[in-house]
Amino acid sequence: MENNHHDDDLQPGNDDTLLARWLAGDLSPEDLEALRNLEGYPEYVEMLAALEGLEMDEYSPTLAWQKLQPILEKEKAEKEVGNSPTLVGVGSAQSVPAELETTAETPEIAQQPEAKIVEITQPSTAPTIVNRKSQILNRQWLAIAATVLLGVVGIWWFSSRDNFSFTDTAYQTNAGENKEVKLPDGSVVTLNAMSKLGFAEADWTEGRKVALDGEAYFKAKKGKTFTVQTEQGSVQVVGTIFNVYARGEELEVKCAEGKVQVTNPEATERVLLKKGEQVTVLRGRMQQRQGLSFYPNWFKGESTFRSASLERVFGEMERQYGVKVLADSLGERTFSGKFVNNDLKKAVKMVCDPMKLNCEVRGDTVVIH
Repeated sequence: MENNHHDDDLQPGNDDTLLARWLAGDLSPEDLEALRNLEGYPEYVEMLAALEGLEMDEYSPTLAWQKLQPILEKEKAEKEVGNSPTLVGVGSAQSVPAELETTAETPEIAQQPEAKIVEITQPSTAPTIVNRKSQILNRQWLAIAATVLLGVVGIWWFSSRDNFSFTDTAYQTNAGENKEVKLPDGSVVTLNAMSKLGFAEADWTEGRKVALDGEAYFKAKKGKTFTVQTEQGSVQVVGTIFNVYARGEELEVKCAEGKVQVTNPEATERVLLKKGEQVTVLRGRMQQRQGLSFYPNWFKGESTFRSASLERVFGEMERQYGVKVLADSLGERTFSGKFVNNDLKKAVKMVCDPMKLNCEVRGDTVVIH
């Protein structure tokens, strides 16, 4: 009968080995429970889930594994003859052989399904006699491969999450608040309600870059390329006036002066806007470029919309007044018009009357019947 007991170096107390065997599909129910009790378990799950379906250009999974397999086979052979060098988890100075040093393409290894990791270590289907020592060495070799893979994936995952950052200088607005921010080069940004802007002041001279979450009106001074980075895509200009709306799954850019280049999150689509043009990036896909449907006037006290969903309209009302809008269903209807940002009851009437909605203001709540 097969002995499922793991040696001391494969016990749940060894976190690196536990993670490696989890990635390789070699955990017993008891070990799996120990893994779930680890402090970082939710982040590991989130990391691997985010890699699901990841697509990268100019990468061959077959070639990558062809390069990786001989290195791991060599390590296995050295262990079997008793000459194996000591290997520790990724992150140590001795953790990875020189042939496995991280490159720009290394994170692509993460695309390999777990079945392939197991496949390269499975014994032949022909009848064989496997002794206890061989079983231990196979598990150790598999753990080494999985640990390297997990470490490489981790490096890519956490570094990619830092691509969108508010860095060391940040400004934020509350509900119903607008704020004007002057950048180091003299460019001026006006933040709409419940928005956030950040930038690295020390790196400003090397490249004018800001991060935005929410909505802002930019007056960028002429000079080096000025970049607005959002989770929904990026905007680049040299010197111009433009408005950026970046909330949820939508990025909307309106060019008031000059030219603006807008790029989707994967950098697979881009469009150059001229004065009086706008474009929307919705769920990562670039929508058709079109003429400016309206000039943004929210910084002048009015929120204006053209064929906007009622969800977006009332979402903006919540941000401008700090209220909660309650409705059974807003359906697929759209709204074209505006509301004022300094009188809640008037704002509700300006939206509900033309849409023939029964609306009622109850303190800090708007109820739609």
